[in-house]
Amino acid sequence: MNVRKLLLGTALVSLSTGLHALEWQVSSATTLNLGNIPSPPTLFQEELFGNLNHPFDTKGGGFEVSAHAWVGYPATAAADFDTLNFKFVYQDPGTEVKQLTWTLGRYLLTEPTGLIVNQPVDGSALDFDLGGFGFRLAAGYTGLVMRSTTTLVLSAADQDTKQLLASPRFFGSVDSSLTFSGHTITFDALAQQDFTPESKLAKEGSLFESGKGGRVDTQYLTLKADGPIADRVFYTAFATLGTGTTLSVLPSGVDGIYKYKPITAMLGGFEVSWFVPTFLSSAFSARAIFASGDADASSAVEGNTKGNATLFLPVNTTTLGTAFNPALSNLGYYELNGSVKPLSGESLVLGAKVLGFQRLVTGTVNAPGVLSNGPLWLGQELDVYASWQPYSDLQLMASVGAFLPTSGTYASSTTGSGFQYALTTGVNLSL
Repeated sequence: MNVRKLLLGTALVSLSTGLHALEWQVSSATTLNLGNIPSPPTLFQEELFGNLNHPFDTKGGGFEVSAHAWVGYPATAAADFDTLNFKFVYQDPGTEVKQLTWTLGRYLLTEPTGLIVNQPVDGSALDFDLGGFGFRLAAGYTGLVMRSTTTLVLSAADQDTKQLLASPRFFGSVDSSLTFSGHTITFDALAQQDFTPESKLAKEGSLFESGKGGRVDTQYLTLKADGPIADRVFYTAFATLGTGTTLSVLPSGVDGIYKYKPITAMLGGFEVSWFVPTFLSSAFSARAIFASGDADASSAVEGNTKGNATLFLPVNTTTLGTAFNPALSNLGYYELNGSVKPLSGESLVLGAKVLGFQRLVTGTVNAPGVLSNGPLWLGQELDVYASWQPYSDLQLMASVGAFLPTSGTYASSTTGSGFQYALTTGVNLSL
């Protein structure tokens, strides 16, 4: 209670003595999606964003609130706070280095790869910057986040759409980085523990019951390196060991029996980027990502049926292709990307991507409609995209993707089993 009074008092005093320093912004995003993919996207979506920031000082400290709400067709709607926190910054008077930043409240929890977790949490984070060496401690809770605004799906309980709030999970992470000669080496340890109530879970040792699941606890150890290779050529490489426990359905009797088994999985990848500012401000990149699979898994969510679970489980989904967008489980992903700015002095960007998708082992792939016993090479995709900001408060975007699946990837009756396309257009407006 004393901490709450202190924070409330700090906010009231700061607001009353510096109301003129309030910074606010409201923006909207209008999106139209068309396509013939197996899991149809929201056809039309209107999203409203709001941000309010009250600085405490010139170092970056302050009080920040950001939220969004959206409605879509077919009938969908959601709203929640993205950030709601106090940020305090200590800076060495003799340098420009912000040596300590303390964030308290709701913030976005991430990790070095940007592929495993991007999740709003309620908690605290401490960032230390010692000029060439960085260190971060972070902790947060997901049980107060609106379920409709999160992509967190690790267990059967996470898929319960009848619940208003996301499943109760506690996250903790430790991150350290060392920079030298333009290169940065980062080590990150991230863990999450499932606090779903026992009343909603299947009991270990009981017989299989459809729709029931258990707790899924996971840990991720990541080593990442990035830096220059040559003039305007850069690299990024990372490897992640995923561990934890998941409730498995092991053979016993007619339907099987529940038993918790260890998770041992891997995620790795690399990217090479090349920038050519003298040729239409062009940028080119090649990227590959590999996420381990499990030949015995019956599904991507609590589907282990034999031995240790080796299917990699990201906390949140990520975007790969415009048309085909599987999760990073049992997947090899290959990307060639190129973009140019064809009009000098304008912000117009035109680009194209060639994508390839591979199943690493015969088994489940976390993508709607994909058969678990299909071919290893899932298919290839071509994406073309454009972005233009004619005014400071207006941005126009469009992307179209065409995915050609390998025969046998889908059942013949599945929508888009022979060819899939998706078109997305967006208008972002600052109000």
